[in-house]
Parts: sequence; structure tokens; C-alpha cells
Amino acid sequence: MCAGQETKMRSQGKRNDRGVALLIVLLVTALLIALIFEFSYATRVSLNSAINFRDSQRAYFLARSGIFAFIKYGDNLRDNYIPQGELRDVPGLSEADTRVMLLWEDEAGKIWIKDVKTNSYTQGIVKSLFENKGIDVKVYNSMVDSTSTIHNLSLLSELHQYMSDEEFIKVYNCLTASPVTQPGASKYININTASSDVLQTLGLSAGDIQDINEKRSQTPLRAGTMPDSVRNTMVPGLISTAAGNFLTDQSHIYKVVVYATVGGYTKQIEAIVDVSNPSRPTFYYWKSL
Repeated sequence: MCAGQETKMRSQGKRNDRGVALLIVLLVTALLIALIFEFSYATRVSLNSAINFRDSQRAYFLARSGIFAFIKYGDNLRDNYIPQGELRDVPGLSEADTRVMLLWEDEAGKIWIKDVKTNSYTQGIVKSLFENKGIDVKVYNSMVDSTSTIHNLSLLSELHQYMSDEEFIKVYNCLTASPVTQPGASKYININTASSDVLQTLGLSAGDIQDINEKRSQTPLRAGTMPDSVRNTMVPGLISTAAGNFLTDQSHIYKVVVYATVGGYTKQIEAIVDVSNPSRPTFYYWKSL
């Protein structure tokens, strides 16, 4: 082999080595870039998960705060900031990136139905309500039937099995299966929070109901400030109407729903609570969504 050919072969071998080295460098670089992108993506996913978990937990505990704010400051919230049945912001709990909204209902402003199978008084007002709302009498008959499970209701939603969606919507805000506020409280309905439908069912006239609505919109009605047509005989804390239906001016058990939003998360807590002793409230129902 001549010297020129040998020199040429050596030159080609060096170029081949350099080409292999370049390919290795490019491959390693590509792998490093892929690893960097994978690490960056995993970091972003972990960070977003941590942020979502943080927002979820903040929303949950803010919702809890709304429940306990109602327990502690309920009178002020109900009288000055959040009317019954209206979803409104809770003062002091909402910030720039958070929002806490609360809705409450007075369970003593509704007709208690758990004893509808055995209590003739409850049967009378439930039947009257259904007649006023145009609900088929078969629904009432199924409720008072001795074989029904109405006495086992723990939530009003369980009543849905006895009626259609349309019928249930008509009476939902007038009835409750929650614990009552006083002994025999199926007769004791809060005159300050009962709806016009409930007051009508109790036998009050349209004039009485209008009078009650006008007066309680200005200040809560008390035993001494009841309309003359309603105030017949006085029982401590209670007012008896001519029809024998009892009205009270006090309540202790409420259904409270709180929505707390942080970032893209909204947590909902529903509770039925007895606030007669705010330092030691009694919860009859608690649901977190």
C-alpha cells in the first residue's frame, strides 16, 4: 500500500470518529433536554396539585367558618345582613381571592311532619297545605297510611318518594322533618319566619297575613306586638290563634348552607343546628360537598 493511500484512510477514520462523537453528543443532549422537560412538567403538575389542594382546604375551612359564624353571630346576621332564603356574602369572611356566601332557613318557621301519622293536628295542617297547593289527596293518604315509613324521615328530601317533582317543589319550603324547638312543637311555628303559605295553612286570614308581613318587616314580632286579630290567649313565649294553632316568636334550630369559593374551588356545607347554646351547638345534620 502506498503512503498516500494510507494517509487518506487515516483521515477518513478520524472523520468517522468525529461523526460518531457528534452523534453521541447530540443524543446525550436530546436526552438531557427530554429529562429537563419531564422534570419541569412533573414540577408544574406537583405545584398545581399542591395549589389545588391548598385552595380546596381553604374553601372547606372557610365554609366551616361560615357555619360557625352563623352560630356565633346569627342574630346580627339574620336581622341586618342575610334575610331568610337569600344567598348573600358573609361579612368579614370574603377577601380578594375568596368568597363566602350563606343561606339560612328557620326550621321552626315550617310545618313539622314527622308525627303526621299519629298527630291529628299535624294531619290537619298538612292536609290543608296540600289542598291549598293543589296536591293530589292520594299523596296525603300515602303519608298517613299505617304502613308508610313517614315517621322514619330524617330529612325532608325523603318525602320526595311520595310525590312528583312539581308537587315536591310546591311544598318544600313549607315542611320540615328536622328536630323541633320545644316540646310539642308541631304546633309551634315562628311567626317571624313562617312563609305566607304556612300562615295561610294555619288558618290566618289574608288580612292577618298582610298585617304580620308588614309589621315583621320592620322589627321582629314579639308576644306583646302581635296583631290584635292574632293575639287571643297568651302562653309564655307563645301566641294562640282563634283556630287553636300556636305561634311562637322564638327559634333555635336552623338549616344553614354555606358556599365558599377559593380560586377555582367551591366547597358547600349544609347543616341543621340548634343554636340555643352557641358555645355548645347541637348538630342534627352535616353534609360537605
